[in-house]
Amino acid sequence: MDRLLQRLAETRRLLVIGAHPDDEDTRLLTVLAQGLGVDAAYLSLTRGEGGQNLIGEELGVGLGLLRSRELEAARMVDGARQFVTRAYDFGYTRSVAETRALWPPDSILRDVVRVVRRFRPHVIVSTWSGTPRDRHGQHQMAGAVAHEAFDAAADPARFIDLRMEGLAPWRTLTLYRSTRFDAGATTLTLETGTLDPRTGLSHHQLAMASRSRHRSQDMGQLQTPGPNRTRLGLVRDRTNATDGQLFSGVPRDTSWLSRLADSLRSAVGPTRLADAVAPLSAALGRWRREGGDGARERLLERAVATAAGLVMDVRSSAETAAPGSALDVTVYLYNGGPHDVRIERLGVVSSGAFAEAGLDTVLHLAPAGEYTHTFRVDVPDGTPPTQPYFLERPRNGALYDWSEASPHDRAELFAAPPLEGRARLRVADGPPVRLAREATYRFNDQAVGEQRRPIRVVPPIDVALEPERVFWSTTGPDQREFTVSLTYHGVERVSGDVGLEVDGRPLVAGRRFAFERAGERLVFAFPVTREQIGGVGATVRAVARTADGGVFDRSSVVVDYPHVRPTAWVRPAEAAVRIAQITLPAVDVIGYVRGASDRVPEALLGIGLPVELLRAEALARGDLSRYDVIVVGSRAYETDSALVQHNSRLLEYVRAGGRLIVQYQQYQFSRGDYAPYPLAITFPSDRVTDERAPVRVLVPEHPTFSSPNRIGLQDWDGWPQERGLYFAGTWDTRYTPLLEMRDPGMDPVQGALLVTSYGAGTYVYTGISFFRSLPAGVPGAYRLFLNLLALELGDDR
Repeated sequence: MDRLLQRLAETRRLLVIGAHPDDEDTRLLTVLAQGLGVDAAYLSLTRGEGGQNLIGEELGVGLGLLRSRELEAARMVDGARQFVTRAYDFGYTRSVAETRALWPPDSILRDVVRVVRRFRPHVIVSTWSGTPRDRHGQHQMAGAVAHEAFDAAADPARFIDLRMEGLAPWRTLTLYRSTRFDAGATTLTLETGTLDPRTGLSHHQLAMASRSRHRSQDMGQLQTPGPNRTRLGLVRDRTNATDGQLFSGVPRDTSWLSRLADSLRSAVGPTRLADAVAPLSAALGRWRREGGDGARERLLERAVATAAGLVMDVRSSAETAAPGSALDVTVYLYNGGPHDVRIERLGVVSSGAFAEAGLDTVLHLAPAGEYTHTFRVDVPDGTPPTQPYFLERPRNGALYDWSEASPHDRAELFAAPPLEGRARLRVADGPPVRLAREATYRFNDQAVGEQRRPIRVVPPIDVALEPERVFWSTTGPDQREFTVSLTYHGVERVSGDVGLEVDGRPLVAGRRFAFERAGERLVFAFPVTREQIGGVGATVRAVARTADGGVFDRSSVVVDYPHVRPTAWVRPAEAAVRIAQITLPAVDVIGYVRGASDRVPEALLGIGLPVELLRAEALARGDLSRYDVIVVGSRAYETDSALVQHNSRLLEYVRAGGRLIVQYQQYQFSRGDYAPYPLAITFPSDRVTDERAPVRVLVPEHPTFSSPNRIGLQDWDGWPQERGLYFAGTWDTRYTPLLEMRDPGMDPVQGALLVTSYGAGTYVYTGISFFRSLPAGVPGAYRLFLNLLALELGDDR
């Protein structure tokens, strides 16, 4: 209640602009939103699709969905709001020119201006300077756009079409930039170690809890109490104020509503909430009569309902529903306060996926009274599966296409919930108060307790194809097996045929299927020959056709982690097949320590190599000598504590004649001295972000480039997103660097691939992005990696 009253009293607004999830200054957002009640928000140009994933397998769009939910979870802790643009994070780049080529500046500026005109901040804080010192090209563009939007949002001649969305020009008064990384430019320091009396934690501690929600980015933080601060540098000032305060020239609101909210904060405590009902109800009525803005009206309604002790819950009978089916949605109201309540309207409303239902009648809800009503809600035939609004249409290059999305949804992380329960009530003869709550599916987890899941529409027949990517060697087996899974969500018996297609033509003979009831699942195995695919590969589709003419070729999948809200999205039932010539090394068994977002083991298994995952027990006590080669996945020294604890056993394995390949690790790896000889990943790390960057072989006669596959210039074609990252920056002379590459305009680097003898064995460190290129089916990546698996250097003893 205190936060609601504080927000009613405070009308100042501040917007932070950055490029990615985790760019935001959570200390600034927390001290403003939680400490001062300021309406603070963060605008991230991207959803972070181009990064790595410390906690799961998702990359690309799936990672963007996870990081979007992490942004949402972070804002729930620090109290700020969240916006985003259409920009798709295409990965780390040093080049602002490349960034501008992929993100048309006028399009990104339009999105930022849209947010400024909608949110109407008095102050903008740019995380980045917009200069080369920001390093990342996307950081540089975020800084430049933030500075440009300060003027463009106020210019009535710019982006006139935004008036169609009801967005008039807005003149922000001051522009700051964060000086977290440039203390010399600081003109304002804000104390963030102050105590929040409502939680007993400092604002810095709350900010670190917020930042720790970015789990996929290894952003976990200690919540250290005590003094702390954040720094800003003034860039532009339209106020001519001289007091040196963040909101200089923006006085606090002194209207009657702000004065009332301030007085109630000091007069009403947790045990006297009901005393606030009468003055808040009177304020709500007056606000409406005077034509006050809708945002504060909604705050007043929430404050009245909270003071009156009103509780609303909306529960669905199921988590999923298919077109043509229905859900039972139960709306529950409880009057936990001392006042009589009249229910004037009750219903469920939809953002488009469901039919709507309502109940128009006056009902009396006495103190301690309850009321429950269950509505039958239909899902119309033809309703598409639930997925985020920005995925409804294919991307336009590196921009999401939200041209058909509601103007209200554009720039939001996600659209409004598909189904909400709503009520209109009067408390003690006061003005009408509107309540709303999302309909969710509730169930009990016997280990955890109550769990809530958002409801979603799913296809009547969910079609999934595995594997999703296939690299097929011309020298490997002529036949492979594809698996199609059908899951039925419909309401009536259905039958049909399911098969595989390439370019619209049947690839293999179809199979009959029949479903009697929802929840049934069928799995079909289809053998396919390489000759049937043909050429250098194709996209294979799984398609189910029903007897009544229905065609189904998609599946609804969920990005789901304990710390965020689950998110459904739709994926086509497709497999990308790539055919090329490779030669496998002569190995009997490969041991593999899986890393973060690491699908390399599956890529190796897919070409017929024998791979065993090494878990804690094997690393601690297993017979490592039985492996011809052991591979450590990317960032595994961060994610696998057993690897850290038993690294000495791996080095002994190498010393005794084994082969060990360590893929890219971050700074903890070199700080921990886990390599056999000194090797340092310098800060900032060497990397090559241009996936087309020329590669020079430093030791052409080295077996890495000849056995069992001969590596040529064509093997560096078609790599995704980057050449590599976290290259070694310095190394002991006993390592041999094998490759040299560089980004445009940068000095060449040679730490992408280092090899050395250690005892009787062979040790390899590589920052090459095999974790992206192998699952993507890049032939040259396979050939090079297979050569590393076969590499045997001389004995250095």
